[in-house]
Amino acid sequence: MLQRFLPLLLFLLTHGCSPADRATQDTYFSLHGSFENASEIMLTIYELTTSELIPVDSIMTDNKGQFSYTAEIAEPGFFIISANQANRLTLVVEPGEVINVSGNVERLPAEHSIDGSPGSVLLSSLNTRLLKNYQKVDSLAEIFQASQHKDNFPEIKNGLDEAYADIFSDQQEYVKNFIRENPKSLASIIASYQFFGNQLLLSEQEHFEYFESLASSLSEVYPENKHVIDLNRRINRHKRELHQRRQNEKNLAIGAAAPEIVLPDPDGNMVALSSLRGSYVLIDFWAAWCAPCREANARLREIYSKYHDYGFDIYAISLDRTREQWIQGIREDSITWPQVSDLRFWSSPVVNLYNISGIPYALLIDPEGKIIKKGTTPDQLEQFLADRFGF
Repeated sequence: MLQRFLPLLLFLLTHGCSPADRATQDTYFSLHGSFENASEIMLTIYELTTSELIPVDSIMTDNKGQFSYTAEIAEPGFFIISANQANRLTLVVEPGEVINVSGNVERLPAEHSIDGSPGSVLLSSLNTRLLKNYQKVDSLAEIFQASQHKDNFPEIKNGLDEAYADIFSDQQEYVKNFIRENPKSLASIIASYQFFGNQLLLSEQEHFEYFESLASSLSEVYPENKHVIDLNRRINRHKRELHQRRQNEKNLAIGAAAPEIVLPDPDGNMVALSSLRGSYVLIDFWAAWCAPCREANARLREIYSKYHDYGFDIYAISLDRTREQWIQGIREDSITWPQVSDLRFWSSPVVNLYNISGIPYALLIDPEGKIIKKGTTPDQLEQFLADRFGF
């Protein structure tokens, strides 16, 4: 607990501050709050670092749900005040700020107010918009549940899917505007990595200009802040990856020889892609945890059975984490074509080698090992093979 700082603060208030004293005081922040339904409960203070959530202290409210907290911080950062996993507030804290919070501890962050911290107020507005859009999604879910047994359910579902896409787009545009309007607030870092459900609203691949512009603006204000340094590190890493992808793309051009892959099969035997020369080969990236991949396997099983004897094969690379998961997927999908994996998930070298950004993903190569189609779907594959083999 940090009550040990209270005598110091009382001394400063009663005796005044010299310039040196003020500099020392400006390394602290104070948090004062009053929560409904929070009589004599324990609140936990966490710091959100660049890599983890760290519990730093705890506070006991009084019988009126009021509390005060003072701590020294080296630089601006993110802190969370939490009653439990479901009820917590995220704050953007600057040294020297005196922050006041209030609300209903059983309905955080939906019911709260903040003042004394511009960054925290901005973050509150961001999360308020997110909660409103989540409420809209909840309404769609209720309609979905009530409509599953109706004759026109497919049409209803299509309408719900479109409505969800509109809600997602609304939150995404809000985040874009938020970053444009607040380029020098740390709150925009939280905005840039905000999720909607299990999907990021912005990605470095598709919205790189927002990340790059934000990093540049924040670096002017907080050049030594760990969160800004981490953002710049992400930007630089993405630039390196983008450069590498462009280099790899040259090696993946139509007509180029497919880069060699040599990985172990389920029995541990090393199997080379080049061992299938002489056949048309689909290089298929998949994983047992990937539902669309499993659906594609059903179609590939039919195509493989029909065309394998005429000179068609599949070389499948799994991005699974465990051998058990991989083997179970092979067994359940009745896969009989060559399977390989290093079980390194997205860290497998073949992911970068073939510029894989999502699965299922497949390339088709000719009998000489040259790439003839990329991003090949089962329907496209079957049409090609039907034309090639004349049936």
